[in-house]
Amino acid sequence: MPLSTRTLAVPLLALGLLAACAGPGTRDPAALANASLAAGRVDDAVREIELAVRQRPRDPALRRQAAHIYTRADELERAVVHLEVALQLAPSDPEISVQLGTLEQRRGNLPDAYVAFRRAAELAPDDLRAVSGLALSAEALGFEEEAAASYARWAELERELGLED
Repeated sequence: MPLSTRTLAVPLLALGLLAACAGPGTRDPAALANASLAAGRVDDAVREIELAVRQRPRDPALRRQAAHIYTRADELERAVVHLEVALQLAPSDPEISVQLGTLEQRRGNLPDAYVAFRRAAELAPDDLRAVSGLALSAEALGFEEEAAASYARWAELERELGLED
C-alpha cells in the first residue's frame, strides 16, 4: 500500500520538531525550517528561516540555508540578497559564490553570474561547478580566451575525477 505525502509528512514533522527542541524553552528555527522544507511546507520554512536569520544575522551558513529555502520558494531575488550578505560575511567561501553564480545564471543575469563564478574559480580552482560555470558564463558573454581556458580546465578536472566519457 503506497504511502501518501500526508502520511510521510507527519513523521518528518515529528522528527524535525524533536531535532529542533533540545529542551524546555529551546527552539531552533533553522532546524524547524529544514524540517518544514523536507515536509514540503515551503511557506513554513520561509517563516522559520527568517526567524533564525533575525537571531543570527552574521551567520553565513544560515544565510546560505535561507538562500536555498528562498530558491525552493521561487523567490530568487530574496535568495540573492541572502547570498550577497553571506559573501560579505565570508568572502573566501567559494560555495557562496558558486551558489550565487548559479542563481544569477538562472535569473538570466549573465554578467553577475560570470563575476560570481570567476570569484569561485579563483578561490577554488579544483571545484568543477565553479570552473564549468565560469566557462559557460564567459562564453555567453563573448570572453573567448577565458572561456577556452576554463573549458580546458573543466576537461582536465573531469579527467582527474574520472568523469570523462
